[in-house]
Amino acid sequence: MNAYKQFANRVDNLFIEHDKVKGIYEHLDALPTQQRSRHSFILGGGGVGKSQMAKHYLKKYPSYTIVDEEENEVDIKPVVYLETPHPFTWKELYYAILKSLGVSRINGNVGDLKERVLYLLRKQQVKKIIFDEIHSVLTSTAVSNRAVMEHLKHISNETNVSLILIGTAAAKQLRDLDDQYKSRFRVKYLRRFEECDESFCYFLNLVEEQLSLPFPLGFAEISTGFPELLHYQSKGKVGFLIPIIQEAFRLKGVYKEGFDNFEEARITISDLDRAYRIVVGDEETEESSDEDEKFITKI
Repeated sequence: MNAYKQFANRVDNLFIEHDKVKGIYEHLDALPTQQRSRHSFILGGGGVGKSQMAKHYLKKYPSYTIVDEEENEVDIKPVVYLETPHPFTWKELYYAILKSLGVSRINGNVGDLKERVLYLLRKQQVKKIIFDEIHSVLTSTAVSNRAVMEHLKHISNETNVSLILIGTAAAKQLRDLDDQYKSRFRVKYLRRFEECDESFCYFLNLVEEQLSLPFPLGFAEISTGFPELLHYQSKGKVGFLIPIIQEAFRLKGVYKEGFDNFEEARITISDLDRAYRIVVGDEETEESSDEDEKFITKI
Protein backbone atom coordinates (compact mmCIF):
# COMPACT_ATOMS: atom_id res chain seq x y z
CA MET A 1 0.00 0.00 0.00
CA ASN A 2 1.51 3.35 -1.05
CA ALA A 3 1.66 6.46 1.14
CA TYR A 4 -1.48 7.98 -0.38
CA LYS A 5 -3.61 4.88 0.16
CA GLN A 6 -2.22 4.61 3.68
CA PHE A 7 -3.36 8.17 4.34
CA ALA A 8 -6.84 7.45 2.96
CA ASN A 9 -6.96 4.45 5.27
CA ARG A 10 -6.02 6.62 8.26
CA VAL A 11 -8.82 9.04 7.38
CA ASP A 12 -11.29 6.19 7.05
CA ASN A 13 -10.32 4.69 10.42
CA LEU A 14 -9.93 7.92 12.36
CA PHE A 15 -10.44 7.33 16.07
CA ILE A 16 -8.91 9.31 18.91
CA GLU A 17 -8.38 7.64 22.26
CA HIS A 18 -8.54 10.92 24.16
CA ASP A 19 -8.56 11.38 27.94
CA LYS A 20 -12.32 10.94 28.31
CA VAL A 21 -12.16 7.60 26.49
CA LYS A 22 -8.99 6.47 28.28
CA GLY A 23 -10.68 7.07 31.62
CA ILE A 24 -13.56 4.78 30.65
CA TYR A 25 -11.20 2.11 29.32
CA GLU A 26 -9.33 2.11 32.64
CA HIS A 27 -12.66 1.78 34.42
CA LEU A 28 -13.70 -1.16 32.23
CA ASP A 29 -10.35 -2.92 32.66
CA ALA A 30 -10.80 -2.78 36.45
CA LEU A 31 -14.31 -4.28 36.49
CA PRO A 32 -13.37 -7.97 36.94
CA THR A 33 -11.31 -7.14 40.03
CA GLN A 34 -14.29 -5.62 41.82
CA GLN A 35 -16.41 -8.56 42.94
CA ARG A 36 -19.36 -6.52 44.15
CA SER A 37 -19.49 -3.77 41.51
CA ARG A 38 -18.24 -5.67 38.49
CA HIS A 39 -20.78 -4.33 36.02
CA SER A 40 -21.14 -0.89 34.49
CA PHE A 41 -23.42 1.55 32.72
CA ILE A 42 -21.62 3.81 30.22
CA LEU A 43 -23.95 6.68 29.47
CA GLY A 44 -23.90 9.77 27.27
CA GLY A 45 -25.86 11.86 24.84
CA GLY A 46 -26.32 10.97 21.21
CA GLY A 47 -23.28 11.56 19.03
CA VAL A 48 -20.62 11.62 21.77
CA GLY A 49 -18.91 8.53 20.35
CA LYS A 50 -20.10 5.77 22.71
CA SER A 51 -20.45 3.07 20.04
CA GLN A 52 -17.09 3.82 18.41
CA MET A 53 -15.48 3.79 21.83
CA ALA A 54 -17.01 0.37 22.54
CA LYS A 55 -15.94 -1.10 19.20
CA HIS A 56 -12.37 0.08 19.70
CA TYR A 57 -12.35 -1.36 23.21
CA LEU A 58 -13.29 -4.68 21.59
CA LYS A 59 -10.19 -4.41 19.37
CA LYS A 60 -8.00 -4.18 22.48
CA TYR A 61 -9.04 -7.73 23.36
CA PRO A 62 -9.12 -9.64 20.06
CA SER A 63 -10.30 -13.22 19.84
CA TYR A 64 -7.81 -16.06 19.43
CA THR A 65 -7.97 -19.80 18.89
CA ILE A 66 -6.92 -22.62 21.19
CA VAL A 67 -7.11 -26.40 20.93
CA ASP A 68 -9.05 -27.99 23.79
CA GLU A 69 -8.46 -31.33 25.49
CA GLU A 70 -10.50 -33.07 22.81
CA GLU A 71 -8.32 -31.48 20.10
CA ASN A 72 -11.13 -29.22 18.91
CA GLU A 73 -10.36 -25.66 17.92
CA VAL A 74 -12.15 -23.13 20.13
CA ASP A 75 -12.41 -19.39 19.47
CA ILE A 76 -11.68 -17.57 22.73
CA LYS A 77 -13.43 -14.18 22.97
CA PRO A 78 -12.46 -12.16 26.07
CA VAL A 79 -14.86 -9.36 25.13
CA VAL A 80 -17.95 -9.48 22.89
CA TYR A 81 -20.04 -6.62 21.54
CA LEU A 82 -23.64 -6.55 20.39
CA GLU A 83 -26.41 -4.07 19.75
CA THR A 84 -29.39 -4.58 22.01
CA PRO A 85 -32.18 -5.92 19.78
CA HIS A 86 -35.11 -3.66 19.09
CA PRO A 87 -37.87 -4.61 19.46
CA PHE A 88 -36.56 -6.58 22.41
CA THR A 89 -37.50 -10.23 22.94
CA TRP A 90 -35.67 -13.05 24.70
CA LYS A 91 -35.20 -14.91 21.44
CA GLU A 92 -33.70 -11.90 19.65
CA LEU A 93 -31.44 -11.28 22.65
CA TYR A 94 -30.02 -14.79 22.43
CA TYR A 95 -29.64 -14.54 18.67
CA ALA A 96 -27.69 -11.28 19.13
CA ILE A 97 -25.37 -12.87 21.70
CA LEU A 98 -24.83 -15.92 19.48
CA LYS A 99 -23.95 -13.66 16.55
CA SER A 100 -21.38 -11.82 18.70
CA LEU A 101 -19.85 -15.23 19.47
CA GLY A 102 -19.56 -16.05 15.78
CA VAL A 103 -22.51 -18.44 15.64
CA SER A 104 -25.16 -18.30 12.93
CA ARG A 105 -28.88 -18.25 13.78
CA ILE A 106 -29.96 -21.71 14.90
CA ASN A 107 -33.38 -23.22 15.37
CA GLY A 108 -34.69 -23.77 18.85
CA ASN A 109 -37.04 -22.49 21.49
CA VAL A 110 -36.05 -19.85 24.02
CA GLY A 111 -34.88 -22.45 26.52
CA ASP A 112 -32.65 -24.19 23.97
CA LEU A 113 -31.14 -20.89 22.84
CA LYS A 114 -30.48 -19.84 26.43
CA GLU A 115 -28.62 -23.06 27.24
CA ARG A 116 -26.56 -22.72 24.05
CA VAL A 117 -25.64 -19.14 24.94
CA LEU A 118 -24.60 -20.03 28.49
CA TYR A 119 -22.54 -22.98 27.24
CA LEU A 120 -20.70 -20.91 24.64
CA LEU A 121 -20.02 -18.00 27.00
CA ARG A 122 -18.24 -20.46 29.28
CA LYS A 123 -16.58 -22.41 26.46
CA GLN A 124 -15.27 -19.27 24.76
CA GLN A 125 -14.13 -17.83 28.08
CA VAL A 126 -15.99 -14.53 27.70
CA LYS A 127 -15.13 -12.05 30.44
CA LYS A 128 -17.17 -9.02 29.36
CA ILE A 129 -20.32 -8.52 27.27
CA ILE A 130 -20.97 -5.05 25.86
CA PHE A 131 -24.65 -4.32 25.22
CA ASP A 132 -24.85 -1.18 23.08
CA GLU A 133 -28.04 0.90 22.77
CA ILE A 134 -29.37 -0.61 26.00
CA HIS A 135 -31.85 2.28 26.32
CA SER A 136 -33.87 0.64 23.53
CA VAL A 137 -35.33 -1.81 26.08
CA LEU A 138 -37.15 1.11 27.72
CA THR A 139 -39.66 1.10 24.86
CA SER A 140 -40.18 -2.66 24.88
CA THR A 141 -43.79 -3.76 25.17
CA ALA A 142 -43.01 -7.49 25.26
CA VAL A 143 -40.74 -7.56 28.31
CA SER A 144 -40.63 -5.40 31.44
CA ASN A 145 -37.52 -3.40 32.31
CA ARG A 146 -37.07 -5.29 35.57
CA ALA A 147 -37.33 -8.62 33.75
CA VAL A 148 -34.56 -7.52 31.37
CA MET A 149 -32.27 -6.57 34.26
CA GLU A 150 -32.99 -9.80 36.12
CA HIS A 151 -32.33 -11.80 32.98
CA LEU A 152 -28.99 -10.10 32.33
CA LYS A 153 -28.06 -10.61 35.97
CA HIS A 154 -28.85 -14.30 35.59
CA ILE A 155 -26.59 -14.61 32.54
CA SER A 156 -23.80 -12.94 34.50
CA ASN A 157 -24.28 -15.13 37.57
CA GLU A 158 -24.26 -18.30 35.47
CA THR A 159 -21.16 -17.43 33.45
CA ASN A 160 -19.27 -14.95 35.66
CA VAL A 161 -19.15 -12.31 32.90
CA SER A 162 -19.12 -8.57 33.53
CA LEU A 163 -21.96 -6.64 31.90
CA ILE A 164 -21.26 -3.31 30.20
CA LEU A 165 -24.49 -1.53 29.31
CA ILE A 166 -24.08 1.43 26.95
CA GLY A 167 -26.81 3.93 26.24
CA THR A 168 -28.24 7.38 26.66
CA ALA A 169 -28.73 8.96 30.08
CA ALA A 170 -32.30 7.60 30.09
CA ALA A 171 -30.88 4.08 30.52
CA LYS A 172 -29.99 4.98 34.11
CA GLN A 173 -33.65 4.21 34.86
CA LEU A 174 -32.75 0.53 34.57
CA ARG A 175 -30.12 0.83 37.30
CA ASP A 176 -32.48 2.80 39.50
CA LEU A 177 -35.08 0.01 39.52
CA ASP A 178 -33.45 -1.71 42.49
CA ASP A 179 -30.84 -0.94 45.14
CA GLN A 180 -29.18 -4.24 44.23
CA TYR A 181 -28.56 -2.96 40.70
CA LYS A 182 -27.15 0.27 42.11
CA SER A 183 -24.63 -1.66 44.18
CA ARG A 184 -23.59 -3.95 41.31
CA PHE A 185 -23.50 -1.46 38.44
CA ARG A 186 -21.18 1.52 38.48
CA VAL A 187 -21.95 4.48 36.20
CA LYS A 188 -19.56 6.36 33.94
CA TYR A 189 -20.41 9.15 31.53
CA LEU A 190 -18.87 9.96 28.16
CA ARG A 191 -19.56 13.64 27.65
CA ARG A 192 -19.14 16.03 24.77
CA PHE A 193 -16.57 18.82 24.68
CA GLU A 194 -18.78 21.57 26.07
CA GLU A 195 -16.48 24.45 25.14
CA CYS A 196 -14.01 25.28 22.41
CA ASP A 197 -11.24 25.26 24.99
CA GLU A 198 -7.78 23.85 25.53
CA SER A 199 -9.03 20.26 25.88
CA PHE A 200 -10.97 20.50 22.60
CA CYS A 201 -7.96 21.96 20.80
CA TYR A 202 -5.79 19.19 22.24
CA PHE A 203 -8.24 16.67 20.79
CA LEU A 204 -7.96 18.35 17.38
CA ASN A 205 -4.19 18.20 17.68
CA LEU A 206 -4.44 14.44 18.25
CA VAL A 207 -6.56 14.22 15.09
CA GLU A 208 -3.77 15.89 13.11
CA GLU A 209 -1.16 13.62 14.65
CA GLN A 210 -3.12 10.53 13.66
CA LEU A 211 -3.66 11.80 10.12
CA SER A 212 0.09 12.45 9.89
CA LEU A 213 0.16 14.67 6.82
CA PRO A 214 3.56 16.12 5.78
CA PHE A 215 2.30 19.61 6.68
CA PRO A 216 0.14 21.06 9.50
CA LEU A 217 -3.55 21.53 8.80
CA GLY A 218 -4.03 23.99 11.63
CA PHE A 219 -7.07 22.24 13.10
CA ALA A 220 -5.94 23.06 16.64
CA GLU A 221 -4.77 26.63 15.98
CA ILE A 222 -7.29 29.26 17.12
CA SER A 223 -5.91 31.74 14.57
CA THR A 224 -7.07 29.52 11.67
CA GLY A 225 -10.72 29.55 12.77
CA PHE A 226 -10.86 25.75 12.56
CA PRO A 227 -11.39 25.01 16.28
CA GLU A 228 -14.32 27.42 16.58
CA LEU A 229 -15.93 26.16 13.38
CA LEU A 230 -15.51 22.47 14.19
CA HIS A 231 -16.88 22.95 17.69
CA TYR A 232 -19.83 24.94 16.34
CA GLN A 233 -20.59 22.31 13.68
CA SER A 234 -20.26 19.29 15.97
CA LYS A 235 -21.50 20.89 19.21
CA GLY A 236 -18.44 19.23 20.73
CA LYS A 237 -19.70 15.74 19.86
CA VAL A 238 -17.02 13.43 18.48
CA GLY A 239 -19.65 11.34 16.70
CA PHE A 240 -20.38 14.35 14.45
CA LEU A 241 -16.91 15.88 14.37
CA ILE A 242 -15.07 12.89 12.90
CA PRO A 243 -17.57 12.28 10.04
CA ILE A 244 -17.37 15.98 9.10
CA ILE A 245 -13.57 15.79 8.85
CA GLN A 246 -13.76 12.51 6.93
CA GLU A 247 -16.30 13.98 4.51
CA ALA A 248 -14.11 17.04 3.94
CA PHE A 249 -11.25 14.77 2.91
CA ARG A 250 -13.57 12.80 0.66
CA LEU A 251 -14.50 16.03 -1.08
CA LYS A 252 -10.78 16.69 -1.59
CA GLY A 253 -10.56 13.39 -3.45
CA VAL A 254 -8.34 11.39 -1.07
CA TYR A 255 -10.32 8.20 -1.74
CA LYS A 256 -10.02 8.47 -5.52
CA GLU A 257 -7.78 6.02 -7.34
CA GLY A 258 -5.65 8.79 -8.83
CA PHE A 259 -4.97 10.69 -5.59
CA ASP A 260 -1.20 11.20 -5.47
CA ASN A 261 -0.58 14.70 -4.14
CA PHE A 262 -0.89 15.53 -0.44
CA GLU A 263 -1.19 19.24 -1.24
CA GLU A 264 -4.64 18.48 -2.66
CA ALA A 265 -5.69 17.32 0.81
CA ARG A 266 -5.41 20.77 2.40
CA ILE A 267 -8.70 21.49 4.12
CA THR A 268 -10.31 24.94 4.05
CA ILE A 269 -13.17 26.56 5.95
CA SER A 270 -15.25 26.21 2.80
CA ASP A 271 -14.51 22.46 2.63
CA LEU A 272 -15.66 21.98 6.21
CA ASP A 273 -18.79 24.03 5.56
CA ARG A 274 -19.81 21.84 2.64
CA ALA A 275 -18.84 18.64 4.49
CA TYR A 276 -20.98 19.72 7.44
CA ARG A 277 -24.01 20.31 5.21
CA ILE A 278 -23.59 16.88 3.62
CA VAL A 279 -23.24 15.12 6.98
CA VAL A 280 -26.29 16.82 8.50
CA GLY A 281 -28.32 16.29 5.32
CA ASP A 282 -28.60 19.85 3.97
CA GLU A 283 -26.32 19.42 0.94
CA GLU A 284 -29.15 19.50 -1.57
CA THR A 285 -29.86 23.13 -0.67
CA GLU A 286 -26.31 24.14 -1.61
CA GLU A 287 -26.80 26.92 0.92
CA SER A 288 -25.93 27.33 4.56
CA SER A 289 -28.50 28.57 7.01
CA ASP A 290 -28.36 32.27 7.93
CA GLU A 291 -26.88 31.30 11.28
CA ASP A 292 -24.16 29.23 9.62
CA GLU A 293 -23.33 32.01 7.19
CA LYS A 294 -22.98 34.52 10.01
CA PHE A 295 -20.69 32.23 11.92
CA ILE A 296 -18.46 31.44 8.93
CA THR A 297 -18.25 35.14 8.06
CA LYS A 298 -17.24 35.90 11.64
CA ILE A 299 -14.31 33.49 11.61
